[in-house]
Amino acid sequence: MLDFNRAELSATPASIAINALLDAHVDPEKTRNYLGASAVGKPCLRKVQYDWLCDPRHSSRTRDIFARGHFFEDQTREHFKKAGFQFAEKDRLEFEALDGWLRGHADGIFISGPEISDVTYPCLWEHKALNAKSWKSIERDGLAKGHPQYVAQVALYQLYLGVDSHPAIFSVTNADTCERLHILIPFHAERAEAVTARATQIIKATQAGELLPRAYDDPNDWRCNLCGHRERCWR
Repeated sequence: MLDFNRAELSATPASIAINALLDAHVDPEKTRNYLGASAVGKPCLRKVQYDWLCDPRHSSRTRDIFARGHFFEDQTREHFKKAGFQFAEKDRLEFEALDGWLRGHADGIFISGPEISDVTYPCLWEHKALNAKSWKSIERDGLAKGHPQYVAQVALYQLYLGVDSHPAIFSVTNADTCERLHILIPFHAERAEAVTARATQIIKATQAGELLPRAYDDPNDWRCNLCGHRERCWR
């Protein structure tokens, strides 16, 4: 008798047990004593607070995704260098604001480079590595629609690192195909002001012991299911 059921090898007891063991031995991330610029623009204010206050525990797979992002960033940086782009020194990439409670570290600042239409130096450089679905959505709809936190992050870097005169170069690597997309993001003072106000709100509420509202009303929302603080938040 023919068996037409497709085997799901990832669902075998051995595979599940091994992954559980790997996840059980992943060290939790350490909290920071400041609010990071990369977090301010995330849609859920409470998640931003928890990311700041609590040690999130991610699976080994999620941690590997973070490591993959660093790999593609370093690789893309080397490609830029070989193509004639010159980066600022690393100590030029950090900022502190709001009495030191808001801090950030940019991926890079181009101080010179090849002559390219609409590109002027110096300018900020940010890089993200995303899966094919996210990459294609950005290519189709732009950055702000699906990933507003990245636009907010760029605005803070442009403002506080003093690279607001020229559009930033935002590079996105498709982690599935290694295609690269480069988006120019002009500085918008109103956006930077709004993001700074949001950071101020988060900092003041956190210092006062106040939990800010969740962005979603259902604990089974897919975005909540992906959050490392789901159990803590809905408990």
